[in-house]
Amino acid sequence: MEKRAKFNWPGLQRGEKLTKHTYFGLGGPAKYFLPITKSDELLAVLALAKKEKIPTLILGGGSNVAVSDKGWSGLVIKFENKKPRPSDCKIENSELVCEANIPLSFLINFSVKQSLAGLEKMSGIPGCVSGAIVGNAGAYGASVSDSLIWVEIFDGQKVRRLKKADCRFAYRDSVFKKKNWIVLRAAFSLIAADQPVLKQVSKKIIQTRRSKFSTDWLCPGSFFKNIPVNKISRKTLSQLDQSKIIEGKMPVAVLLDAVEAKGERVGGIMVSDTHANFIINTGRGRQSEVKKLAAKLKAKVKKKFGIELVEEVRYIG
Repeated sequence: MEKRAKFNWPGLQRGEKLTKHTYFGLGGPAKYFLPITKSDELLAVLALAKKEKIPTLILGGGSNVAVSDKGWSGLVIKFENKKPRPSDCKIENSELVCEANIPLSFLINFSVKQSLAGLEKMSGIPGCVSGAIVGNAGAYGASVSDSLIWVEIFDGQKVRRLKKADCRFAYRDSVFKKKNWIVLRAAFSLIAADQPVLKQVSKKIIQTRRSKFSTDWLCPGSFFKNIPVNKISRKTLSQLDQSKIIEGKMPVAVLLDAVEAKGERVGGIMVSDTHANFIINTGRGRQSEVKKLAAKLKAKVKKKFGIELVEEVRYIG
């Protein structure tokens, strides 16, 4: 008879399907699953899991990830706070400081109410602040890293603070994609601005997003990274509509449209009919099908344009 693991914690669930906890609707069962909203409890649970030698996976909002069909053989911690308290996002010494497990939308709305500019162009991006920092999320020429000052992390041994330079931010990238560190808190430096203008910018961007993206979709968000123009040859660039270039980048959807990606399908995973950089789970999709479809699209773009597409979405497991 298999020896029962010693690991236990109030609220612990066994065999929870991760499909319920990701925007993509992907992921098999977790041996252990635990929702946590407070960082002190998170650190205590991680210490116990380490003692019991249980592999741990941290999920935030669950956007921008494609989780394995096999699930997770250890502990999955859903570190997300969907109902932030006033103290979870506040102004301290002219810095906007927030807990990283709150929704990005909450942080943006807070900044707008405080008449502070710098985050409003990211309105409508799903997920938590932590995920936005890990992937250096952005839109319309703005990125999370633009206004970030510091990040408080747990590196597996201790809690420490990183300066912006230590985070090695790049386009949709950061050190956190390479290190198994957990983002706990963050601080931003924003600029005073006219609140009605900020509200209007935020509202317009959300409307634009909704015209392209249905909230009913099982979709992690933009799948591939856009292409910096300086990475595209002159010959290839001459074949593309250069009026589509935004902030020095060619939207990958332009390349995908050119290879007729819309509607492409592998099993239960398909490319949206309305936007070629949205890959959707039609209901019974699998991570393996996502990988096959992504490989197919990358091969088409490589053959036609000589450009290597890179996923923005992260594969887990």
